[in-house]
Amino acid sequence: MKSIGHEGLNNLLAAYDDKSAQAVATFGFSRGPGHEILLFQGRTNGKIVPARGPAYFGWDPIFEYNGQTYAEMDKVEKNKISHRFKALEKLREWMEGGMKE
Repeated sequence: MKSIGHEGLNNLLAAYDDKSAQAVATFGFSRGPGHEILLFQGRTNGKIVPARGPAYFGWDPIFEYNGQTYAEMDKVEKNKISHRFKALEKLREWMEGGMKE
């Protein structure tokens, strides 16, 4: 993203009708050496759009979910639907459920 920027990514996608995208976050947990690594993944479906909203964080201005880019969303709203939140929520539920592998 740094080399081509938001506009460059949109230019690369201009030839394609399908601009669908997924934001994906994966968190790993292990009890320590010799233990299995457990992965907790969160996904948010959206699409790539021309930049809208402040460009404070990565690709937030070009990832649209439900009519708004991540950059246009209030932080509280974004955090409720974000891929990171979904992954961390799975980790939290696992931990609260007794951490059984």
